[in-house]
Amino acid sequence: MKLVLKQPGAQEIKVKLILAGGQAAMVVLPPEHPLLMQLLTAVASPVQDGGSAVPVVFQIPVEGGRASLTFSSRQLVAVMTDPAVLVQPDAAIAPAAPMSPTAAQGAAPALSPQIIRHPVARLDDFLTHDELDWLRNFVFAAQPRFQSSWIIGDGEDYRKSLVLEAPADVERLVVDKIRASMHEVMTLLKLPPFPVGRIECQVTASTDGSYFKVHADSGKSEIDATRELTYVYYFNREPKGFTGGELRVYDDAIRNDKLMRTDSFRAFEPLNNSIVFFNAAIMHEVMHVHVPSQDFRDSRFTVNGWVHRT
Repeated sequence: MKLVLKQPGAQEIKVKLILAGGQAAMVVLPPEHPLLMQLLTAVASPVQDGGSAVPVVFQIPVEGGRASLTFSSRQLVAVMTDPAVLVQPDAAIAPAAPMSPTAAQGAAPALSPQIIRHPVARLDDFLTHDELDWLRNFVFAAQPRFQSSWIIGDGEDYRKSLVLEAPADVERLVVDKIRASMHEVMTLLKLPPFPVGRIECQVTASTDGSYFKVHADSGKSEIDATRELTYVYYFNREPKGFTGGELRVYDDAIRNDKLMRTDSFRAFEPLNNSIVFFNAAIMHEVMHVHVPSQDFRDSRFTVNGWVHRT
């Protein structure tokens, strides 16, 4: 499924929810936020009576946040958007493969009537032992080719690490694995299947003192407008030579009928040979990394990037 905004450049979408029995609620969302997709998906692909799928439970603040409207996706009759947002179904897509025993982290749609917690999927043992050994040795040998990712934004340091555009062999290994796992990932993230386009890929070495402040990975530029998912594959030398480097994925709240990042989050440890996926529009952060040895090979390493929708 793809959403088409009829007023390109609009910063906000007024969303009126019409429920069975005539109840209605209004919320204002940025056009790229996953909640908009979830609501429109619930209308476009309703759970039929007797269906086996578990309905989604939504909790929407009303009356300036003094009360909340809680309803099941089964009760959602229509969604009215201003400006108009059109739903374009994707071409026929193969059915999702059976889900293997992996963990979906925090898949609950909400913590409270005001807090929205977004699903994050993690797959463990992503590469084979031999593939992981090859990747580590390749990246260690490529140390002279890494460049600083240092960015200044809003008058302060925004990001610090070393990055390398993924060499063809590294990209082929990781991207092929990601493409093969997309059905499982979409299932874990409770996303309707979408046609996967290009997958960006880079290697990051988080040396001593590295970090990446709060940011989102999708926007309206030509580069990132079609980014659907962010992925981060972790690998490191054993025994691990660094501490810190947790990934924080922030919750959202609806305040004064607008979606805003909260101070609440979940922290994900950088587990060796695991990969995490989440919606590219969600605010997230990488905490400071500490490498006592100052040895490049003891850094927090990732192959990271973005899955685009065609």
